[in-house]
Amino acid sequence: MGNVQSATRGLEVFRHPLPSGELLDLGRVFRESLALSRLHTTPKRVSSRREGLLLGRGVLVLHGAVIVWVNQAPAPVLPVVPPEIPPMTIEFSQPAPPVVELPPAPAAPPQPVAPLRLAPVT
Repeated sequence: MGNVQSATRGLEVFRHPLPSGELLDLGRVFRESLALSRLHTTPKRVSSRREGLLLGRGVLVLHGAVIVWVNQAPAPVLPVVPPEIPPMTIEFSQPAPPVVELPPAPAAPPQPVAPLRLAPVT
């Protein structure tokens, strides 16, 4: 009497467990009916093609009207102001190197000394 199964458990024998995605199930081929994997109806459009064209034309006309309205406003007259030139300053990132002094120019060679003439001794 241990082998008796109820009618509800009899249907579970033919039902395959759903794939759980665990590592042990990776080698098993996933089998599902094609009816469950496809959409049979295409989604309906929110608006018809005619309504889309009318909406696009309306948007173009509205944008054109806004552009014309903005361009009709007279431009304000700007005052003529002479340019101001700020004082020029030069900023260095490092201090200037020390000034190298040139060696003094060589002195002029001395004039040759005339030989002394000795007076004759008498």
